[in-house]
Amino acid sequence: MNNFAASPHFLDFILLFTVVEFVVLGLLNQRSGRGLQWVDLAFGLTPGFLLMLAYRVSQPQSLSGPVLLCLAVAGMVHALDFFRRHQGSRQK
Repeated sequence: MNNFAASPHFLDFILLFTVVEFVVLGLLNQRSGRGLQWVDLAFGLTPGFLLMLAYRVSQPQSLSGPVLLCLAVAGMVHALDFFRRHQGSRQK
């Protein structure tokens, strides 16, 4: 099996980072008019946030390698999606 495992507090950090990301990106848009609106940010971040939160409240003893890999890939796809949407909003 897989011997690699990480503390569930790592997921807490990712959840906190997601909240901070939402606030920072929303405020940047509000100040500069660039980027995604609050509603677009909420619809983009909420599904992943709730899935991570559901996994976290299930109280795993550790995060296995496959779980960390899924989180990493989800984070990269999320970043690419927001980048793509941001680029699209700049061209309008």
